[in-house]
Order: sequence, then C-alpha cells, then structure tokens
Amino acid sequence: MKQENKKPVWTSPWGYAEGWLIVLGLLATGLALQITTGGLNRAALSWPVNLYIGSSFTAIIAAGWLITRNYRKSPVQWLASIPAAITSIVMVTFLVLIMGFTLQDDAQNPVWVQTLGLSNMTASWPFLFGMTYFLIALGMATMKRLIPFKGRNIGFFLNHFGLYIIILGGMLGSADLQRYTMELYEGEIVWTATDHHGHGIEMPLALELVSFNMEEYNPKVVVIDPHTGRIIPESIPQMFEIEAGNRGTILGYDVEIEQFYMLSGKMEDRYEPVNHFGAAPAALVRAIANDGTEIEGWISTGSFMMPHSLLDLNHVYEYSLAMTIPQASHYSSDVILYTQAGVVKEVRIEVNHPVSAEGWKLYQYSYDDRFGRWSPTSVIEAIRDPWLPVVYTGIFMVLAGSVYLMTLGKAPETVNGEMP
Repeated sequence: MKQENKKPVWTSPWGYAEGWLIVLGLLATGLALQITTGGLNRAALSWPVNLYIGSSFTAIIAAGWLITRNYRKSPVQWLASIPAAITSIVMVTFLVLIMGFTLQDDAQNPVWVQTLGLSNMTASWPFLFGMTYFLIALGMATMKRLIPFKGRNIGFFLNHFGLYIIILGGMLGSADLQRYTMELYEGEIVWTATDHHGHGIEMPLALELVSFNMEEYNPKVVVIDPHTGRIIPESIPQMFEIEAGNRGTILGYDVEIEQFYMLSGKMEDRYEPVNHFGAAPAALVRAIANDGTEIEGWISTGSFMMPHSLLDLNHVYEYSLAMTIPQASHYSSDVILYTQAGVVKEVRIEVNHPVSAEGWKLYQYSYDDRFGRWSPTSVIEAIRDPWLPVVYTGIFMVLAGSVYLMTLGKAPETVNGEMP
C-alpha cells in the first residue's frame, strides 16, 4: 500500500500545523516579553496614539489583502482561511479562560501568577498577541467577502466588520477609559474625584448631596445561638419573611408575627413606629414550643443608635429568636449637579440608571453600610469612555448584518465552483 507523503511544514498552502505553531510562537514570545518587561503600559497607548495604531493596523490588513488577493496560496491569504480562524479563536478562548479562572487585579495572587501577567490579562503581552492574531484573521476574512459586495456578502461583511470594530475599539479605548469615585456629604459641593489608587483629579462638574434614599426587603426571623450569633441549624438555615400575620415553623417552634414596624424606636419595653434618624425594624413575635409553652416578645436588628433585641426561647439561653439585617433592594441619591457651563439642576442618580454630564456617566456606587438607610454619605462612580460610540457602531453593524441575513440575504454565491 502506497503511503502518502506528508507536506513539509511552512510549505504552501499552509494548514492547521502552521496555525498551531503560530499560536505556540506567539504565546512563547508574549510570555518572554511579559517576564522581561513586566507587561504593557496602557497610558502610552492613550489618545491620539491609539487612533494612529488602529488606523494603521486596519490599513495594513486592507492593503495586504488587496496586494495578495490574486495569490491564493500566499501566507497573507492563508490568514483569511478556516485554519487561521480556528487557531486564533482557540488561542483567544484559552487566554479568556485563564482570565476567568484567575482573580484579576488582586495583589494576593502568587508572585509567579503576577509575573506571567495572569492576574492582569488584558494588559499582558500574550493577550495582546492573541487578540492581534484574531483581529488579523477576522479582518482578512472580512476583506475576502467584500468583493463582490452583494447578496449574503453584505450581511457577512456587516457582521464580521462590526465584530472587528467592537474588539479593536474596546482594546484601543481601554487606555482612555477613566473610572473615578466621588464621595458626597449632605450640603457639601464636591468637585474632585479619586481613582482606586487614591489619586485625585478635578472634575468638570460638581455634585452636592441632597439626600440618600434606600428601600429594603423585609428582614427574616431566625433562631440563633445567643452566645455566638450563629444561625441554627447552620447547615440548612430555617427562616421566613417578617410581615404582620406571617407564620412558620423554625426548629420545632411555631412562630407568628403579631406586629411589625419597618422603622421603629424603643419605648421602655416595647417598640413604636417612628421615622427618626437611626430607627430600626422591630417585630412582636409569639413562639409556641412542642410542649405548648408560649413565649412572646420583641425582636429587632437594632442600629447604630439602639441595641438589637432577641427573644430567648428557653431559660438556659440556648436558643433565641432574632431578626436578620434587611437587605437593600434599591438605593439612589438626589443630588444637585453643577457644570462649568453654568448648568445647575437636581437629578437622581441610581445604580443602573446613570446620569450623563460633561462626557461622564454618573452611577450610584455605594454608601456607608455602617448606617444603612441613614448613611450620611453617598459614593458616586464617574466613568468616561470616549471610545464607547465606536463600540456601539460595531454592535449596530452586527445587528444590521444579522437582520439582513435573515430577511434580505440571498443564497450563497459561488466563485469558480467554490463557496466564497
């Protein structure tokens, strides 16, 4: 039986073997650069350097395709092939998986993890090489379907060039992304913001906190060990929501909620509804044991202004009914916004509903959790991403391409008897 001769590596036309060798070479080169240089300096790629890089990169891909389009077996043309697409996708997927399984920007990572750039993948040389290889393959595949610009080629171009813009815009724009926080206090106008390193900048806008607002879920009733504060049983906690009239069985006790105040203050041996600073939730509960013993009393989470209250279920203080701390369901800040242009207006800033001003998006970020709904401070996150319109353009192109293929795209055309 005659044995077929295998094609030597790096002999045209290239295939998967060359693709995997390129991947290994890029990873090895990237790791070597990472160890010796310590990673990328994003600040060096900020505007307008990133614009020049992106424009030149795209122009080189287009020129490379146009110059070699008649040489189907050239290495440049190979970059538009399926082997190049598959190997580049596998390389990027591998790097993304490492990023997913490694805590990013965490100083607690082992030294070798930080040295190899695994804890800061998006600023590492291997990630840059992997994304560059993928973008070249994507760009070449897009150019391959650009001519003739008709039929399904239109939808293919919109989808792939849109994805190209999304990835390239996201990578280049990361150098210009600014993320700061502004800590607000009632009655104080704040013009400055700080990053996570504590470095401050003066903003083109100012915020003055009018009020911090919080809505909370109802707390739950649980049984705890009063000596340790641990919920009993720890393995499968038993609890139910506190609301007047609610009943449930916890650790063999039939528990009924007789009264409940979301905001209350303690008056001698009872709680009354109030709405003053430091008010806390409280409930009058009744517990009946298996032997018919009945216990009634108040429980409360307490607050920074008043102590918590437990209801002991036996005389040896082994078990006590307690109230869990309410979880925030929604919080926002009413602020007065000032701009350098002289605009003054009151706005509400929420977690998922930012306010746009002077090129910045303002999000509700956090608050002083020691005080909960009575927090005297509110932390606003200010984000500026000038490349976001570029990414949105790519997203709209992908959507347009998908709609086109589903509604207007014709059956694939053939070129010289092959699928283009």
